Amino acid sequence: MTSRGRGPWPQVLACVLVLITSQASAQASAPTQPVPPTAASLTVSGGVSLGTYEAGLLYYATTSSQGARTLDLRLVTGASAGSLNALLTVMSACGVNAPSPAQSLFWDIWIPIGFNDLFIPASTTALGVFSRDQLERRAAHIEQAWNRGLDSTCDVVLGVSTTRTAPRVLQVANGRLDLPRLEEKFAIRIQGRGPGQPPRATNYTTPESRRLELMLETDAHGEIPFANLRRLLLASMSFPIAFAPQMLRTCASNASATPGVCLPTEARSDLFIDGGVFDNTPLRLAVGLARDGLREAPNGRLEWRPVPRPDVHTTPGGITFAFIDPDATEYPVAPPAPTGTAPESLPAILAEVLAAFVDTARSKELALLLEEEPEIARRLTLPRRHFPAAGAPLFAFLGFFETGFRVFDFYLGMYDARRMLDDAFREEWKPSERLLANAAKGLGGWQPFTCMSAVYDSSPNAAQACQGEGLEDFRALLQMSLDQLYDACSKSAGTTPPASWRNAHCDRAIAGQPPPRVPGLHPSEWPDWKRSDKETELAYSMRLLGAYGFQFRDLGVPRGRGDLAVLRIRHALGSAASRLAAVQPGADKPTVRFAGKLAVDSISYESQRLVFHATLGPTESEAGLSVAASELPLPSGLRFASALGFRGLEDVLSAGSSSAPFGVALVGGLEFQPRSRQSVLSQSRFAIRAGWLFSANDSYGTEPCLDRGASHVTACSRPVVQALVGITLVERLRAQIVGEWYPGTRTRKTLWSVAPGIGLELGL
Repeated sequence: MTSRGRGPWPQVLACVLVLITSQASAQASAPTQPVPPTAASLTVSGGVSLGTYEAGLLYYATTSSQGARTLDLRLVTGASAGSLNALLTVMSACGVNAPSPAQSLFWDIWIPIGFNDLFIPASTTALGVFSRDQLERRAAHIEQAWNRGLDSTCDVVLGVSTTRTAPRVLQVANGRLDLPRLEEKFAIRIQGRGPGQPPRATNYTTPESRRLELMLETDAHGEIPFANLRRLLLASMSFPIAFAPQMLRTCASNASATPGVCLPTEARSDLFIDGGVFDNTPLRLAVGLARDGLREAPNGRLEWRPVPRPDVHTTPGGITFAFIDPDATEYPVAPPAPTGTAPESLPAILAEVLAAFVDTARSKELALLLEEEPEIARRLTLPRRHFPAAGAPLFAFLGFFETGFRVFDFYLGMYDARRMLDDAFREEWKPSERLLANAAKGLGGWQPFTCMSAVYDSSPNAAQACQGEGLEDFRALLQMSLDQLYDACSKSAGTTPPASWRNAHCDRAIAGQPPPRVPGLHPSEWPDWKRSDKETELAYSMRLLGAYGFQFRDLGVPRGRGDLAVLRIRHALGSAASRLAAVQPGADKPTVRFAGKLAVDSISYESQRLVFHATLGPTESEAGLSVAASELPLPSGLRFASALGFRGLEDVLSAGSSSAPFGVALVGGLEFQPRSRQSVLSQSRFAIRAGWLFSANDSYGTEPCLDRGASHVTACSRPVVQALVGITLVERLRAQIVGEWYPGTRTRKTLWSVAPGIGLELGL
């Protein structure tokens, strides 16, 4: 179970998220003797398609409260998808509100974008398989809201982490030592100027900063155009391979004539990629910005200094820190099974080190923060995900394949936000009357949320809340989520849950109870809700959804065909990998093609459409081709195969003599690769072929055969029938055994032979 950062203040993050709404609204509802609000910092980590879950959580938290505010959002940091959600949170907190989920910027940005919007083959480049076109169009919607203005009391610093493609070299020790730097941080101060005027965005850094933040290009007044801010977010979201690096125009904080100003004449262009590569949770950036920039005003509030002061060494006590991590769960997540033995080969130990390096690099900044300022740990808190997300499989990429998955995860985020507020405030917590009314009636896009809450909370009104054809697929996703939760928790039977655990469903699963059934869901047969040891997370999810009749609309799969959904996902990713390989420079095409196919074959193995092989053996050598019949109405795994076999070839090449004449066999037939026996590491096959053997003994059938050497199969030209069994390792090294039968006639006896061979196989 994820358990990072659970602080002693259970209400802190709830307050942070509920109370980061409009400052003007706060002042309008303030008591006669206002209490100085507590400043709040929020950090949003990257999450791939689970950015949709983060969006739902932040939407609900920032739009569901009315009345007095006791906390004040001052600082938001983010990485990768979290950087986009960080900006949307600032805008929601500063006046961009929506009464229903589908009217929010969070929904507008995350829900419409699926795999087919990202993968546009004509836009694929050698550096990135996906297109930014749809992201740019959605960013235009953010810019429109930006230009409509934010509340004049809004004063928030946005921190964004990025990664360079080429290091920036820092010189220390009077220029005698060069230090390469790949990680880069940006700090942007956003100040609202009221309705009708775009907010003021400026670089919030100083040449003496300990974090060495870069500055975005500005105008002569030091203001950052929204276009430059948009490029920064796209850079932070540019996951390698998926997106090409993003060009940014920047200045080092000590390389401009005026502090905080980066004129076009001073800026330089560099390429940047995903900020989550080295810092997926930029909480250390948040603490540093708060320490250097926040000060106590005469009214007791914390406010931003005009310029950060890096000589300050104490983080203000009036600010609390919180962060959102979609991987933090309120139920056990099985860790990788320990092998119990040390790696025995170089590839094995390198793979283990690489996996540990990635995890360590992404959490390095958080670990350093807790080492440098251990007291910060007591001021941290984070919400936890109570149920599995639909988009979690495939390294949290699955959500991009179905709009229904993203919609479900958005509402799951809303549900967890509501649970967080309920747990923190109990009786004192009351959402806005409009929200309660809409949720109770299922109006304005609230019915899925009402249904989800009723099912997860075991409400007696669940059947009524979840009725209707419009929720048919949503009910299937709800049931899958319950099944997955009970499966994960049941495997922890015998363990003691932590004292802070608040997941009644998981407690029931540990006690041996099966998952409850979602009202209104009526599958033809209820499937086994437990995941088998041989099932991948993706196959398990699709099996359940297929059984529950989920309609895979985006994938174009009929109801009940979860197995076909897996193949469609594999085909989609395979097409993307093939396209990426096709646009590589000539020498790199085979390498990228091979690596890409290995990656997608880990989802579900699929043989290459056209395959060439060449084998050598003691009695026969052959070269052959096979082509998949998958596009025809034939069983999956069936292929058409042909081969040209050579007998006595070694004697011909060595000019030696042999009692066996030289022969050439031309054969063709059907080859079958059973899907259950295929994997990325090994592929098996069975084939039946028939053809004709042409013997040099009778001039390849053009002269009468004198049947000299009748004991040799190549004595005369004759028909041949072959049965083949073979295996290929990593689609390269091929081994096979061919059994041959040569039917006899009145003048020739029936012969047979066995021809083993080993060689290479290549996809064309």
